[in-house]
Order: sequence, then C-alpha cells, then structure tokens
Amino acid sequence: MIVLVVVATAMAAGAIPAAAQTSEWTLVDNPYQEDVEYTIGDTFNPGIVVEGVRWHSFTVAEPDRQYSDDRVNVSTELLVEFENRGSKALKVLVILLLEDADGNPLERIEVRPFKAPGGRMKERTEKVSLSGATLKSTERVYLFFEIMD
Repeated sequence: MIVLVVVATAMAAGAIPAAAQTSEWTLVDNPYQEDVEYTIGDTFNPGIVVEGVRWHSFTVAEPDRQYSDDRVNVSTELLVEFENRGSKALKVLVILLLEDADGNPLERIEVRPFKAPGGRMKERTEKVSLSGATLKSTERVYLFFEIMD
C-alpha cells in the first residue's frame, strides 16, 4: 500500500511540471505577428507555437563597446532559438522591427530563412549593425515569424 502511495505521489508530482510546460505555449496561426515591449540585451521568450515549431527566445545582444554617438553603427548579434517538434525539417523566417516607445519603427532585422530540423532545437545567430540611436531608443519590437513552404 505504501508503494502505491509513493508511486501515485511521484506520478502526480511529475504531471505538474508537464502541465505547467504545456500552459506556457500558445498555438498561433502562421504567420505570427505581435508587438511587444523589449529592451536591448534582454532575452525575450515569445512562448508561441507555429505549425509545431516552438519559438523559445530571442536576444539582441548588448554591444561590447560604448555607442555614445547616435550616428555610429555598432556591431552586435541577434540570437534566436527554436524547437521543431515535428518529424520533418521546416523552413523558418524571422523578422524583428525595432521600435521606440511610441511604436515608431527604428530598424529592421531579418534573419536569413533557415531550416529547423525535425525533432530538434535550432539556434541561429545573425550579425547585425545597429545605430547608437537605435540601441538607445529601442523599447518595443514588432515580431514576425513564418513557417515557409
């Protein structure tokens, strides 16, 4: 009897994290588009699933050097992470439109389309050059994510 209680308790405890993970993901139509608050250097987790592909996160890295001059372009990186839960590879397109606090567009970052292999995580890093003004003014980002044919 004690063994059954221990097994049932362990199974229930295991079910709670699984249920919590499931509720973190929102199924959305292809293509996905949304405007969100964002600060350069932060990691943002969209928590969405498009055609079986989970968008785990993106980060526009804080540059290593100072950018005191608004007109000077600064090299930085965009890191995106996806998980293709399906069995076949799918082609992914991601576009980020960096915006100021009022939603006015500052700069566009387009990740070259890439294949997300079936049943695996995929990270993609893009080098981007952003102006000092953009780095200072970005407070929102318009997200575009599409699974292409």
